[in-house]
Amino acid sequence: MLSEKEFKEALISINSKKATELAEVIDREFVETSQFERLILNPSVNKTIAARLNIQYRMHPKINNVIKQFYTGETDSGLNPAQELIDNQINEDLNHPFSRHHGFWNEGFIKPDIHTIWINVDEPEEQSGTSRVNEKEVEVVKTVLKYLKQSKGFEEYFKHWENKYKNDEDKLMQEQEIGLISFYGHQVKKLQDVKRFAKSELEIPIRLKTVDKFQGMERNIIIVSTVRSNKIQSGGRVSINSDYGFAKSPERLNVALSRARRLLIVVGNLHFFENYQDKQGDRIYKNAIDIIRQEGKIIENYKMLNKYQ
Repeated sequence: MLSEKEFKEALISINSKKATELAEVIDREFVETSQFERLILNPSVNKTIAARLNIQYRMHPKINNVIKQFYTGETDSGLNPAQELIDNQINEDLNHPFSRHHGFWNEGFIKPDIHTIWINVDEPEEQSGTSRVNEKEVEVVKTVLKYLKQSKGFEEYFKHWENKYKNDEDKLMQEQEIGLISFYGHQVKKLQDVKRFAKSELEIPIRLKTVDKFQGMERNIIIVSTVRSNKIQSGGRVSINSDYGFAKSPERLNVALSRARRLLIVVGNLHFFENYQDKQGDRIYKNAIDIIRQEGKIIENYKMLNKYQ
């Protein structure tokens, strides 16, 4: 997936006539169709070059179930975890390549068998230029990090990677970093404060990016800030909002929810997203939320997380 604004800016920065001409003809429809989809669906491309891959080796099976809906077609059973993941998902030996155990326990927040969490933040979004921000979600993400830091098992988990990769800084960072992503660039800027707090106060490294820029990446723990709300605040006034913006893209939602290996935490307006329907009439968020409700944990009110505030 591409950001229309960033893609055009990148083309213009090349400072060539052809790149500038291309920037002028790029429109939202172009960038909202993935380049992979454009290639595979091109009628001039021989269909024999494509094959559907339906086994994944990244995610805990409970995270896989949240995004399985994006891969189920008429002729296949969708995306499934490898048998090795199914057999070893609760293996407490973090050295095992197919263990997806985390071992965290914090009353009212997480247990070792919980791998998906949605925290409901029913607060207004705000417009920030052409982008959107949600200040309350920033606060909640900071609280989530405190809960993780204070969880039983977190220090053991964290130090395990230090002992294993003490001579490989890049690999150590990949294992220890918590991925923090959002659909909106201005929200990412707001979350920079959380990243600094996590580093200085909690000694937890953060990899902070937009969803688009996190494509192709993965981390053991991912926190998603969705931003959009059924309320928008402007000039001290709060009004009703029904625009889902970038968050309505199934491709972006798929990317956001499929980056985590061991633990996925979503922060956002639960009931606003439950009501969303895409162009085909599918309730992609409700489907994801229902799975999290069945197999993970829904925290209906972020104010319940007041232990470390």
